[in-house]
Amino acid sequence: MSSVPIDIAVQWPKTSSVLPIRVAEVDGRVLVRVAGELDIASVPALADTLERALEHPSRRVVLDVSRVTFCGTAGVELLLATARRARAAGGSVVLHRAHASVLRALQLCGDAEGERMARETETVPMPQHERLLRLSVLSAALSAAFTITGAPMGNAQLYQPQDGTLRIAAQRGFRQPFLSYFATVADRDTACAVAAQDRQPVLVNDVTDSALFQATPALDVLQEAGVGACISLPITATDGTLIGVVSTHHAHATRFTDEQRRALQRLGAAAHLLS
Repeated sequence: MSSVPIDIAVQWPKTSSVLPIRVAEVDGRVLVRVAGELDIASVPALADTLERALEHPSRRVVLDVSRVTFCGTAGVELLLATARRARAAGGSVVLHRAHASVLRALQLCGDAEGERMARETETVPMPQHERLLRLSVLSAALSAAFTITGAPMGNAQLYQPQDGTLRIAAQRGFRQPFLSYFATVADRDTACAVAAQDRQPVLVNDVTDSALFQATPALDVLQEAGVGACISLPITATDGTLIGVVSTHHAHATRFTDEQRRALQRLGAAAHLLS
């Protein structure tokens, strides 16, 4: 799906921004992506963006809140007010790929509008037996990836076909805010998302020198977590269906050997046999 820029920058602003926001026009709708904490200090920035987005002729706004790691009362009030305003003008505001923090805040706000927004963005859960089988494969693959790379940190992300997201299912060596920020991943501004979409391993020798992370909020999160290099490996079933992604992380910039690259390729190809 191609994106055509509108009159607001489509690239993430400098990571020092109080609330990184990216806006684009997609198939006649305005897509607004937000990252960070939606609190009383950052709400005005999003309010201004949404006001401008609702001036678009279609008045159809898709708000991607997969990277909103905190949503306070001020954030909930903004979402509710914007949804009501859009509907009154004959438009709509739809939440997309909602982070658990946003869903929880809307579900607990005690407002029917909030409950409706949360309900509309929820996905159909994967059957328990299928989920457990996929988690066992990812767990085995992550253990093997640790052995191959010798990395001290890593995580396994389960792919959710209903909304096209990766969600952390297991991890080693990480704490907040890394776990919150990468709890829900979809677009191509992370190594794991690129690995999932391209079905190819992604090796980043130095996160500070990688075009993948330049000018994205993810870079600050990686550096705060002490990550200098990373590898993301897509894990697929026999029929090619994506199960998830396993990633390992090194504390310093790292030059991966040819032997490690070959071993990871073999691991990705054989991961469905590990369970």
